[in-house]
Amino acid sequence: MSTEEPQKKPKKPPACDSCKARRVLCHPQPNSQPCPRCAEKNTTCTTTPVVRGRPRRRVTRPQLSPSTSFLESGRGSSWAASSSSSDSTALVVDYAVNCPSLSPEFVAHCFDCFEFMPQVGHPLVKRTMIRDAVEVASFNLHLLHPQSRVLALCIVAVASLASFHECVLGPGPRPESLADPEFFLSNRDLRVFGRRRAAVYRALRAKAIKAAWQIGAMLETTEENALTCYLVDILDQSDSCGMTRKYTESDEVRWMGLLMSDILFSTAQRMPMLITQHDQLLLSGPEPVPLDSLLASVESSKKPGLQVLWTSMKPYTFHVVCLARQLSETINGEYARLKPLSEAAVIKFLSSLTLLHSVAALLLARVDASLGPAPHYRMPMRYEDGTVETTARACGYAVVTGLVSLVLPFYRELELRGDGADPRVCERMRLFRVQTREIAVGCLHELARALRYLPPLHYTPLIWRILYPWAEFCVQNTPVDAADLETIVNELKRMGYSLDIISAPQATELIERLDACLGTSTQSQPVPDLMNSTEFAELFPLGESWIGVPGEHNGMMLDVTLDPFRFNGFTGA
Repeated sequence: MSTEEPQKKPKKPPACDSCKARRVLCHPQPNSQPCPRCAEKNTTCTTTPVVRGRPRRRVTRPQLSPSTSFLESGRGSSWAASSSSSDSTALVVDYAVNCPSLSPEFVAHCFDCFEFMPQVGHPLVKRTMIRDAVEVASFNLHLLHPQSRVLALCIVAVASLASFHECVLGPGPRPESLADPEFFLSNRDLRVFGRRRAAVYRALRAKAIKAAWQIGAMLETTEENALTCYLVDILDQSDSCGMTRKYTESDEVRWMGLLMSDILFSTAQRMPMLITQHDQLLLSGPEPVPLDSLLASVESSKKPGLQVLWTSMKPYTFHVVCLARQLSETINGEYARLKPLSEAAVIKFLSSLTLLHSVAALLLARVDASLGPAPHYRMPMRYEDGTVETTARACGYAVVTGLVSLVLPFYRELELRGDGADPRVCERMRLFRVQTREIAVGCLHELARALRYLPPLHYTPLIWRILYPWAEFCVQNTPVDAADLETIVNELKRMGYSLDIISAPQATELIERLDACLGTSTQSQPVPDLMNSTEFAELFPLGESWIGVPGEHNGMMLDVTLDPFRFNGFTGA
């Protein structure tokens, strides 16, 4: 009989944070390699150690400077642990390798960079007066109230996406400021800066998210915690899909834009909508005029200037949110995909999308008529220094963003599910797909025009979620104007200043393919006139009202003889 003891099976390493949060089986890899799920989703695979068992009697605590240990004292939350807990120490030392020292000089630099980022326009930034509180504390974060500390740390993490500090970018060339024309207008490849800042940004992001959880920012309703949740969502969207919400009590127009941004992100990712219609009405006020009435109002406005733009922004963004919800509930949502694609739902959405396209075209024409073409010299600016011109161009950018974020998901859904068993239905779906593609080609030009409205680094990293799918659309044998293609390629490369694009093989390959297209591209060929084609005339006689959704009104009927202007959008006009 053998007396040898059986060999113990090696203990499986703990699951990573991403798999643990999703409650799925994790397969940890040796040598700090990402697990298969994180590698597939191209997300950062991190594993936070969990302290188990009774705490030791004698714990040797590291001597930490105030600039890095501000989370050690006074959390002021019943949910958080006391300052002597071992989790507090782990919060500071886990990311000490890549996390820069939160010295007053570095914190002040990050708050200055935050002034150039669009997130500073959030209404709660002024209401919380976080900048004033940090200045009173001489940018020493350990002197702040616990909730203010965590909020300031989140701002530092967000600002690290635009920071040019040596602690973030390391040694090497870097801009003198965010308004350095010699740097940003040069032909240098900015993608190396995204790779240089990646480790520091991820360390600051992990530290900020962990700090928010430790003080219970998601559980205690305060203005500072609400802003913290918003910034945590921004941080989470740079690598994964965040699920946090935004809160408010005033400023309906601005909040309607924030709701649009949040719900369009869900639309692009085919995620469940977190914004209900009740939330929308609560935050933005009563429902505005129908979409066809908005189009008639904008079209009939004879008064020159930008007044029609200011008055149209709230109803426009409201209808974008409604259309995004309609797209999710009837076409590309989880439940809608369990059934065959509804032709009635496609017709209804396509009609509304055409109206929205017409409204957007009129508003953009008003911006260009009032301000002229966008200047070639576009530099980042402090958002507090915005003028009427910059505000109008920002509104034009929002108009285009709302439109293009609906068109491409709708077109992709028609590509995936547009084939049916009935040949007649299949042929009609094919025509709808062609019509939607023509709208998408026109929207691609509008997107390139909108990118010229605003300075670079705008809405990074959120714009990446919008621009990357459209860049893929460009390489699929789509006739694209050379100037528009160059604008999109340059914008992707500029975003490499903030995001680690070089380390993403798919993004690098896409940029190389776009560069190749740009090298051989010429002026795009004229788009065929679909509405006057023989194929269209044979399939749908124009002598009568041919399609409609029974019982629906207010612009939801497609009638060629009565409403010919609605079909102009199909050709990108």
